Amino acid sequence: MNFNRLLARLALGTLWAGVVSAPLAAQTAARKDLLTSSMDAPALLSSAPVLSTSAQPISSSLPPDDEADQSSITQVVPAADKQVARAGLIPTRDLWKHPGIGLKVGVNGPGFEIAEPLGMHFNIRAGGEYMQYTGNFTEQGAAINAAVKVGGGAVSLDYFPWHNGFHISGGVRFANQTKLNGTVVVPGGETITLDGTDYVASSTDPLHGDASITTRSVAPSVTIGYGNLAPRRLAKHFSFPVEVGFYYIGQPSLAVHFTGSACDPNVPAKFNGCENVSQDAGFQKDLAAFIARNNNNLSYAKFFPIISFGVGYRF
Repeated sequence: MNFNRLLARLALGTLWAGVVSAPLAAQTAARKDLLTSSMDAPALLSSAPVLSTSAQPISSSLPPDDEADQSSITQVVPAADKQVARAGLIPTRDLWKHPGIGLKVGVNGPGFEIAEPLGMHFNIRAGGEYMQYTGNFTEQGAAINAAVKVGGGAVSLDYFPWHNGFHISGGVRFANQTKLNGTVVVPGGETITLDGTDYVASSTDPLHGDASITTRSVAPSVTIGYGNLAPRRLAKHFSFPVEVGFYYIGQPSLAVHFTGSACDPNVPAKFNGCENVSQDAGFQKDLAAFIARNNNNLSYAKFFPIISFGVGYRF
């Protein structure tokens, strides 16, 4: 065997095995690395932050139709507010914050009022007034002292149909003070006439009388007027209301009482034709007829007038 030729073949075979086995070794190493990486992957994944897959997109809690309605509301309300602002009016939702107060004077005396707005067309109004007239005079020799009282508390609902000062009101007067009280003293020798009959006051026991006219304590009222204690315009604070109307006070009641002694003018004084009026049947009969006739005459006073004017301020 040729040793040199064998040696050459061995060298050539070794070289060829190196050339062929190098790529195979590289591939084997790569396969080992890949296998190692795949075995370590679960650990890497377990250490990585986990993102939730159950999250849902954020959406409105309102159904589509409600969302549309809500959108329309948010568009309408500002538009309404802008319209009110352009008109210079107080927004309806804020009217309760702007009451008005006022002072007035009229046939029922001086008084005060407070008004609270109820929407754009109504006010609720409350107040009171009072006055007493007194007088002393002489009528056919009799000294008369009279006192007339008017006034009381009142509550009314005002309706403004045209967004200006004109209003129609209905209300109630309570604790009505409309009444008359009077006293009379008939000196001795003076004559009074009751239901067509003359009586002469006794000189030793003159006649003393008292009279009163009373009305119901609660009375409905109807009025019209111009002026609003609580103007709706934001820039307007002062008002000058005027009002006319009436209370229905019902049939006034007249009561008259006398004490003392009265004499029959047809009986001479020497026969002493005088008698205490409380025991004189004729005097009491004529007095009752006088009261009935005058009560009938007072029927026209069932309606008591309301005439007033004043000044008001709105907060």
